[in-house]
Amino acid sequence: MTRVPFASILIATFACFDVCAIGAIAAEPPVGNGVHYVYVVRHGSYDREPGAGDDRVHNGLNAVGHEQARLVGVRLASLPVHIDRLVSSELLRAKQTADDIGKVLHMTPSREASLDECHPTSIDTSAAPVDRARAAACDTARAREWSRWFSATPAHDTIDVLVTHGNVIRWTLLRALGADTKTWPLIDSANASLTLFAVAPDGGVHVVSYDDVGHLPVAVQTWAGTGGGYTARSAR
Repeated sequence: MTRVPFASILIATFACFDVCAIGAIAAEPPVGNGVHYVYVVRHGSYDREPGAGDDRVHNGLNAVGHEQARLVGVRLASLPVHIDRLVSSELLRAKQTADDIGKVLHMTPSREASLDECHPTSIDTSAAPVDRARAAACDTARAREWSRWFSATPAHDTIDVLVTHGNVIRWTLLRALGADTKTWPLIDSANASLTLFAVAPDGGVHVVSYDDVGHLPVAVQTWAGTGGGYTARSAR
């Protein structure tokens, strides 16, 4: 058997280490400092039409809801940022909210089914089997929404404005915090509120603010729930 000198083995080993290291470095994608900012807006106040079942064409904003949406647009227009995309759910109240915002921002919103309202699995254990099946389908939609809109953009800063619904926002907040998403019914949500997430270059999602209504005068603040307790108005 031919013996290989020990020195040759060392040289070959170190050469392999160098090549492997270079290959590993080359395989790593470039990491930038871009942050993906996701401004999430709950739709404005609306009145449910008697007997109207299809929220895609019925149950639009009332006068207060349109004013709330306009004020969201004014708030966003005042920020020293460039908004890349304005997107709403397919439901009428969210579409109208986005349209009102778009008029102020001079943007045309697009529509996205993953932002549609539904009822995710919750802490309510009394749901009937049909409701549990719908909740499971909603969970799938929420996961799709998370994957679609909460990804990193390390190459550059990105700012998206998503106009959606209270259940979507509450579930997303809990998901970002690593909390139990089934507890979403325990959180109140204001119409035309702003919630801000920041997705770091490494994909970590940070909660910047939740349910901000600083752009809305108290007279036009409406809540799902009791809100801050200083107004009797409660709306959808």
